[in-house]
Amino acid sequence: MAKKCFFSSSAVLALTTALLTFPGSVAIVDAQKVERITMVGGPPSGVFGIFATGIGTYLSKNVPGLDVSVTATGGSVENPRRVNSGDAEMGLSFASDVHESFYGLEQYKDKPVTNVRAIGLVFFGVAHAITFADSGIKTANDLAGKRVAVGNPGSGTFASAERVFRALGIWDKINRINLLGAQAGEAMADGKADAFFWTGPEPDRVTMEAATKRPVRAIDIYTPATKTDFFKQFPYFARYVFPANSYKGITEDTSTVGIPVIWYANKGVAPALVQKMAAAVYSKEGNAHMVTVHAGSRDMVPQKALQGITIPLHKGAEEHWKAAGIKISDAIRSK
Repeated sequence: MAKKCFFSSSAVLALTTALLTFPGSVAIVDAQKVERITMVGGPPSGVFGIFATGIGTYLSKNVPGLDVSVTATGGSVENPRRVNSGDAEMGLSFASDVHESFYGLEQYKDKPVTNVRAIGLVFFGVAHAITFADSGIKTANDLAGKRVAVGNPGSGTFASAERVFRALGIWDKINRINLLGAQAGEAMADGKADAFFWTGPEPDRVTMEAATKRPVRAIDIYTPATKTDFFKQFPYFARYVFPANSYKGITEDTSTVGIPVIWYANKGVAPALVQKMAAAVYSKEGNAHMVTVHAGSRDMVPQKALQGITIPLHKGAEEHWKAAGIKISDAIRSK
């Protein structure tokens, strides 16, 4: 028969006092504390939401005491303002919007959002200017007078479309349709749009789904852009090449432009927390998880983490990249 164990009231009092007195004894209580932070992604149907959810889910499971919730927003242009104001602790945006928001340019003219700090690259946003191969549209100039889905105002896709097409002199000549992502692809498939412009990682689900309907064509927007001051005005863009057969219907290598997507946080977020988050997401395990979320995450590795960053790093991120042996230029050191 098991022996019964009894504690006197004085013993219980002594144990309770010890738990309240000695720091080490309250570890169980502390372990129950959860820090909740918000991450802004993009529209529910957009790729930013997919990546933000992937990051948030991984952090919540792998950083003890952290719970990350993801909030849908208008997208890349809106997110820096949300993080700057403290409405959210961190977010995702194209490098263009991170750069311009921090320095008060373009849509942020005279209203810089200087509370944001960079953490690292998430993926390359590749400009997909897509039409069906039998549409008769072969060049960027052929888009003039055509119905083109260019994303929702406030989204990074819309902002990039305006930059590219304005530089090419056709922004005011196309019939713009404010549809983003899957809705843009569906509009083209249904004959309600002649083409769509979509900035996302490659391979892109929207383009893949369109190609299941009919073979598609990627329109070369890089070559005509080189004949303008586009790359001088927007140095964060770079050439990207769709390999032949990357999508059904693309029979030869086709040039376009690409832009990195950056993960950033409010500068007030504790450096130790940001350092833990960066260490988790950019680890081999973190990258393996993100690749299951989207194949575009293959570029989310330490060696490429600082590409496209033109604003100061978050102090916690800088500490992580220093420890990881990544060279940091003076231009983006934390401040």
